[in-house]
Amino acid sequence: MLLTVSVSGWADTDVQIRQLEKALLRVQQETQFTYQQFIMTQEMRRNELHEVPLSVLPSTSAQSVPIPKYEDMVQYQQEKQERVKQYTTDLDRLYARYKELENEKILLVEKINQLEQNQEE
Repeated sequence: MLLTVSVSGWADTDVQIRQLEKALLRVQQETQFTYQQFIMTQEMRRNELHEVPLSVLPSTSAQSVPIPKYEDMVQYQQEKQERVKQYTTDLDRLYARYKELENEKILLVEKINQLEQNQEE
């Protein structure tokens, strides 16, 4: 009777470990996806910050590039600032999510290790 209970307990633990490993795999995949999004957003923000408006670039002919209107340049700068602000907000959100996922991974690994250790005893 005792052997049946211990084998049954071992099987339950094995099922729990498999479920935790599946959850860990899902979290690892989401972590990787979040990291990739972070890197892409960071690069887009960097490009936006270092972008030089076309009207500022040197030209071989003064007649080849029309002079932009002041209002258009102001609007362009405002839109650029909004994009940079949005990228910054997105980066903060993605970083926070990444940290959450990393913490979740740590907890899952600890739980798996604990169950495996209990199983060996």
